[in-house]
Amino acid sequence: MIEILIFAAVSTLLYRLGMGPILFLIPLQVLYIRRGKKSFGWAAVLSLVLIIVIGLVLTRRWTTGEALTSATALSLQMPSLVFELTIVALMIGGLALIQLPEMNPELRLPRYPRVTRLVLVTGISGILSVPIILYLTGNEAFTASIEEFFSTLVGATNSAISSTQSEALPIATQPIQTESLLRFISMVMRRTYLFYYFLILTFGWWLGTIIGVRSMGRHPDLTRIADFKLPDRYVWPLIASLALVVLNLLVPLEPLEILAWNALLIFVFLYGISGLGIVRFLLKKLKVRPGVRWLLIIGIIILALTPRIGIAVLILIPGLGVSEVWLKYRREERSNI
Repeated sequence: MIEILIFAAVSTLLYRLGMGPILFLIPLQVLYIRRGKKSFGWAAVLSLVLIIVIGLVLTRRWTTGEALTSATALSLQMPSLVFELTIVALMIGGLALIQLPEMNPELRLPRYPRVTRLVLVTGISGILSVPIILYLTGNEAFTASIEEFFSTLVGATNSAISSTQSEALPIATQPIQTESLLRFISMVMRRTYLFYYFLILTFGWWLGTIIGVRSMGRHPDLTRIADFKLPDRYVWPLIASLALVVLNLLVPLEPLEILAWNALLIFVFLYGISGLGIVRFLLKKLKVRPGVRWLLIIGIIILALTPRIGIAVLILIPGLGVSEVWLKYRREERSNI
């Protein structure tokens, strides 16, 4: 029980240290690897309760020197509470779902490859999040607080820009408009939120599994990047999502556009990992030393984050992964990813 409390506390602390959902899944996954589903379940529930309780305390609102009534305070806190509860529950639930066949072997569920499970769970989470999104976007208190936050941010930014204007900068910088910024951020969030969910869930499961297995003195039985290959059938959802994104430039397709963008980003990411695997495989085949291989991979990742050059890298590396559907660079049996 002590270990459950410790891991739940660490998970809550990571969440509240500003890292959000990026790292808080890792301690829960480590505990599952070490102690099994029962300990994982207790720690997950305890983390959820602690995160929400602390969130209620931190988001408590006050008037000028006077506390609001309990009913009023709760009504103001409710949208933030629902938002936070949804994020945490979907993350923990997703982590459990991708391992459900191993957690409950008596159910005899099909043991799909891990990548397939991650994609399916991301889709399920997207469906479950729709009612919550509709509730939040229709809640005046929530939308007003978001608008107020960005209005304050834009005001501070415009003030900073104005204060830096001088004779050395004859061309005045146009002030940022709050409505334009909100529309842009809303568009980006709609097109990427499932993609980020997929990344966070994958990262939490992957790193938590490695740490958990190594803490027990064993070697993690996970697919290496050099062996990472996608089944050929994955090219079809990639093509379909790309076609919808291009078609949306001509004809508005919302909400299909949201699904298409998120799916496209997920599959481009997966084929990017596959492309890096091909690069590592070819470097190994050319007998390039391991240290140099890693330096080259890190260099590619850095280039992908570089403006202008990054766009070319982000096209070429996933494109290399897609090309393996027809050009079999690696002749070995496909790994069970």
